[in-house]
Amino acid sequence: MSAHPSTLYSETVLSHNRAPRNCGCLADATHHGAAENALCGDRLVLSLRVDDDLIVAAMFDGESCAITTACASMLTETLRGAPLATASSLREAMTAMFRGDAPAPGEFAAFAELRHHPARQRCALLPFDAALSALQSRE
Repeated sequence: MSAHPSTLYSETVLSHNRAPRNCGCLADATHHGAAENALCGDRLVLSLRVDDDLIVAAMFDGESCAITTACASMLTETLRGAPLATASSLREAMTAMFRGDAPAPGEFAAFAELRHHPARQRCALLPFDAALSALQSRE
């Protein structure tokens, strides 16, 4: 049974969509990664500045839906000052949440309703895929 679509947009998601944090170009990025959702046309570039094994800055840019924008905003906030492995562990936590195996950490719990909307899960995972792509690159 599917939930009503309006439950997808919690106040947390709407807040991050209306005023996304870390949106724009990171001029001194050391890593760039892109991800695209071919089903809807969302495109996202995530830029990171990495120093040793820490992500010291993260920003995103692109054209995306409210869910992708909000998740990218939350992710870039979370990644700042975090170890490199954080992006991968957060993506795993999101996937586990969508399967119903575990709650997502912190604000990412705002996407829990996506368990009932498999097609929209890709929207929330897109920023993580861009981050993982960025971590595999080196400028």
